Parts: sequence; structure tokens; C-alpha cells
Amino acid sequence: MKKDKDKDIINEGSINDLIRYAENDGDNTSESERELDGGTPPIDIPDTGGIEYGGAYNDIYDEAFDRTDGAFGNEPKNTKKGVIVGGIIGLIVVLLFISIDSGIIGKYKNNFTKNFTNIFSLLKSADNSLPEAPATPKPDAVYSTEITSNVIIPLENASDTEFAPYKGGILCANMNHLSYIDSSGSVAWEQDTVIVDPILKAEGNYILLAERGRNKICLYNDKKLVYETEDPDIIESANVSSNGDAVIITDKASYKGGISVYNKSGAQIFSWASGSDSVISADISSSSRRVAVALLNTDANAKSAIQLFNVNETNSYAKVDADDTVIFEVKFADDTLNAFGDNRILGVSSSGRVIYDNTFENVQLTHSAVDDDGSKLLSFDDGNIPMLNLYSPGGSLKDSVTLTGVTDFIGVSNKNALYNIGRDVYFGKLNSKNMTKYTATMDIRNLYVLSDVSFAIVYSNSIELVTI
Repeated sequence: MKKDKDKDIINEGSINDLIRYAENDGDNTSESERELDGGTPPIDIPDTGGIEYGGAYNDIYDEAFDRTDGAFGNEPKNTKKGVIVGGIIGLIVVLLFISIDSGIIGKYKNNFTKNFTNIFSLLKSADNSLPEAPATPKPDAVYSTEITSNVIIPLENASDTEFAPYKGGILCANMNHLSYIDSSGSVAWEQDTVIVDPILKAEGNYILLAERGRNKICLYNDKKLVYETEDPDIIESANVSSNGDAVIITDKASYKGGISVYNKSGAQIFSWASGSDSVISADISSSSRRVAVALLNTDANAKSAIQLFNVNETNSYAKVDADDTVIFEVKFADDTLNAFGDNRILGVSSSGRVIYDNTFENVQLTHSAVDDDGSKLLSFDDGNIPMLNLYSPGGSLKDSVTLTGVTDFIGVSNKNALYNIGRDVYFGKLNSKNMTKYTATMDIRNLYVLSDVSFAIVYSNSIELVTI
């Protein structure tokens, strides 16, 4: 772009006139005298042919002087001259800065304008709101969506059916009926039963059916009925070990609750009743045949306790107290008992020694799962921030992930986590690119881990087996 040279010349000419006026006005000292006194020699600015403005400036100066009633006259001459010269020099700098757009001054002006604009933009942004955070990458970018196979099996009364993982497939129990669907999705076998409202549990080769709200108990070894018996009290829940020992929680008359243990021959080998605490959960170890019972007392504050029994003795040989906790499930993994509470998890040896005790503050434990090895998957609500934690058999935290939504169902097997967010199902190692995301075709009623590479989705009228 062509520079405006004439504009620069006019400005310089005007400046020359101002400087000449300052040199001559009110100062009778000769140039030689100023030099001898150590003063500054006069500035010799060559004449550039600018327009003369001396007369106009004199008029303006005289008018300003008169209005101050001779205030300038009270100042020493040198001081007055210094003020005028200083003002003129400042004016020179300003005019040069405004008029020159090239060289160092031009670069400075450009940088100043650019920096000021940036600062103003930041201040304006801070007044309105914080800068938006970078967009979160789409989940599909970190999860595999490839699967090996899937098959949907119609099941009209799926919502009224109990399910349990079994030998890579899944067991289905409903009124007077038990069936097994293998890993390919085929119904491998089915049996009629005498159980109307079944409680279904499976460990190893053994399958336990107990009739909820009634008395009947049936034990199967695969599809073969081993025994059928009745407990004297009303059945509330049950568990079975891989050795075929069944522990039954009952509503015992005149007590807060009771338990019964049956061996794989159907004989009752242990019975106990609680007079002051409610029986919440119970399990039996496949190794030592120790029985663990979770008790709850709500007379004052919620207070849980775990009592351990030897099936050959009447009284408890060990007790673990858990104040301000509601333990809702106990589960043996080999000979280690895992206890799950609303705000803590406990690990207890068969002798009653506490192996680990992890408490959780300011979070709510919403779901829990444990596999045969003792790996535990827990889902939490941390101030409306859903998250999953994976714990080792010894109770140490191995992995954690914050979820993008609330999960309804979880499962774990050999450190593989299974969970859902709406219709999206995730399966695999937490925080791993090998985790698979699969979108279900309908609303999910439940999820089950079948093996390290497969899981089952329960719908209202069918079940789907998915292999990754």
C-alpha cells in the first residue's frame, strides 16, 4: 500500500514551527551562553517546506496565558521552557507514532493492536462464561463393535423366569419347568419340576431349586434329580456350593430368621436360628464347609455382623462386626468370604480373620458382582457420577472407570466386566481398547456373564446369547 508522504511532511513542518517558537519565546540567553552553562544545544531540524503555523500558535498561547492571569509568569523561565519543550517532544512522539506505519514503530503498532485484541477477547469471555471444554471423543472410537455371533431364543415368560450361568450356557427356571440353553443357543435339555416359584442357583455340576415362600428343595446334578425334600420353615433365599451343599435361609417362627444346611444326599446337617438380628444372607464354602451368615440389627442404628459356623458345631466360632453398615450379601470364593455392604466391602478368612476392609465415603454402592476366583466388580453413584471399580480377590483396587450413564446390571468373570448403559452393553477389560460395545435390540431386563467371551441378555420375551 502507498504511504502518504505529504501527510508526514505537513506534520513535521508544524513541529518545526512549534520548536522554533519554544526556542525564541521568553528566553534572551544566547546560544553560546547556553553551551557554556552546560545546556543542550538547540535542535537543528532541517526545513522540509512545511506550512507555517507560528502565528496561529502564538494567538492560542497568548489566549491561554491571559486566562491563567499570568500563571505562567510566576514560573522561572527555564521551568516554563522545559514544560513547553517537554510537551512538544511528547507531541512529536505521538504524531510520529500515529503517522508512521513502517519499520520498528509499524511492527510495534501491529503487535500492540493484536495483543490488545486478544486480551480484550479473553476478558469478554471471562465475563460471560468459561471457555467450553474440548468435546469428548465418541465412545465408539474406543470400543470394538465386532462380535463373532449372536442368537435370540424366544421365551414368552422370560420376565417371570429365573436365570443362572451354567457351563458356558444358561439355565432357565420358571413354574414347574427347568431348561438349559447351551452356548450355541440350542435347548440342550429341559425338565418338569415340582417348584412353582423357583429360587435358582448353580455351582459346578450342581443346580439348586428352592421354592420361594414355601418349603420344597430340589437338587440336580446336571439334568438328573439328586433329591427332593422339604424344610420345616418357609424358604426366603438359598445358595449352593460346588460340592452340592445347600444353605437355606428361612422365616423361622418366633425368631428373626434361621438357616438350614443340606448335604448332597438331602440330609439336614446344620440348623440355627437368630433371636435378635434379621438374617440377610448366607453362604457355604466348598472347601471347608464353613457357613457364613450376615445379620442386621436396626434397634438403634443399622449395624451388621457376620457370624461363622462349623456345620459340626452348634455355636458360632467367629464374629465380625460392621457398624453403620448394611451387609446385603455374603459370598465365598474358595475359602475366602466376600461381604458386600452399602458403604463397604469386607474379606474374611474361614477362621474369621479380616483380610481386607474397604469403606466408601460420600458414594453409594448400587450393584455388586463376584466371580469364582473372588474378583469383584462394584458400581457406585458418586454424587450423580456413576463409576465402576474392579477389585482383586485380596480386595485391592485394580481398575476404575467413570461411566457416561447409569448402569442397571453388572457381572464379572476372570477380570472381564459386563455392564450396560441403556441398551448399550459393554464387555471386556475396563479401560481397554479390547472392550466390546454391543447394542441390544430391546430394553434389557438382565445381564449374565457366561464365559470369558460370551454373555446373555434377558429381554421381556426372549434371551440373546452374544459371543465376542
